[in-house]
Amino acid sequence: MSGLRISRDEARAISIIAQGLDDRPSKKATKEQVIEMIRRIGCLQIDTISVVARSHYLVLWSRLGSYDQQALDELHFPDRQIFEYWGHAASFLPIELFPYMRRRMLQRQEKPHDWTIENGTVLEQVIEAIRENGPIHSGHFERPNKDEKIDGWSWYGGKPTNIAFDVLWLNGTLGIDRRVNFQRYYDLNERIFPDLHIAGLPDEDEERRVLATRAVEAMGVTLPSWLNDYYRTYWGVRGHNSPKPQTILGDLAGRDILFPVEIDGLGEAYIAESKRCILDEVRAGRRPTRTVFLSPFDSLIWDRARTSQLFDFDYRIECYTPAAKRIYGYFTLPILDQGKLVGRLDPKVDRKTKIFQIKALHLEPGVRMSKARARRMLKTVRDFARFHEATVAVIEAGPSELIGRYEV
Repeated sequence: MSGLRISRDEARAISIIAQGLDDRPSKKATKEQVIEMIRRIGCLQIDTISVVARSHYLVLWSRLGSYDQQALDELHFPDRQIFEYWGHAASFLPIELFPYMRRRMLQRQEKPHDWTIENGTVLEQVIEAIRENGPIHSGHFERPNKDEKIDGWSWYGGKPTNIAFDVLWLNGTLGIDRRVNFQRYYDLNERIFPDLHIAGLPDEDEERRVLATRAVEAMGVTLPSWLNDYYRTYWGVRGHNSPKPQTILGDLAGRDILFPVEIDGLGEAYIAESKRCILDEVRAGRRPTRTVFLSPFDSLIWDRARTSQLFDFDYRIECYTPAAKRIYGYFTLPILDQGKLVGRLDPKVDRKTKIFQIKALHLEPGVRMSKARARRMLKTVRDFARFHEATVAVIEAGPSELIGRYEV
């Protein structure tokens, strides 16, 4: 151990700053700033829910403010600077991480599950269709039994070919060429990434070092118990032949890539040498100053255990909870205010009327709504509404200082 002790308040500040949540471009962000932010956080989780902007667009707004959402789409296609794969769930990842995801792909080919074995003809049907037609989406194939009633919760809509797309994407046979209106178009990975597809596979030690270093740099500071979640790795997990996170982090510290610290109340942790400047600034008194709303799938908080330990904030997404049993709302967004998670809001955008609606805004126990905090939150509400091209923001329930109708 280095002997350096930091407080949880300092650890929170390091994490927020490392995640790019305390600086914003003074002008509309460029495409170059968008890709740099994706590289900085290392993984941009994708989600389908669209009561407000979909999560991957929202995560970038929280960091960059105003930017052209088409820039993200173009970085995927035609620029090929990012690719889509199972990073932290389905995610956009910087293209330089493609070689370090290939082992996951190949392992799925080497150890296929029962459905894959039993439905080889369906897989071949999909591959052949793509070879002949180029990039296609799930609508290319009809459901075998059109009259069959489909369960509303069916992930694959009753199509075996939809399962085949997913299987072939996860095992690296297919890649996602592009999205059009959020619809995924699949093509052969060998055509999308011809050079990367044939490149040599990094050895397992290099893969662990790269992914672990990227994860620590993105988180700012990590306990060993937080490491696996970032890229959904299984280091040290029973049944997986790999070193434990503590061993991996210790090895990186021995190589002077990381250095150890002690977080008061949490124990041994690690910071990347490349982020030492952030540590120095925080220990000199720098603290986050911004107020932003976070997607439930934001990389600052997607690890619920880490969020609870570091921020004393317990979050559960309630979109899958029956409406009568919800406590906060369908798709609540945590509120980050000057380095603390102080509440959450239940938003909805009516794109026809251009009204941004906050059905309820809840503060955490013990959080006081001062005049300064109210000003910061209302400024963020207007900013968020403008991002959604709304002209009016309405806060229907919450602290009395905030309830009202606001022109944007």
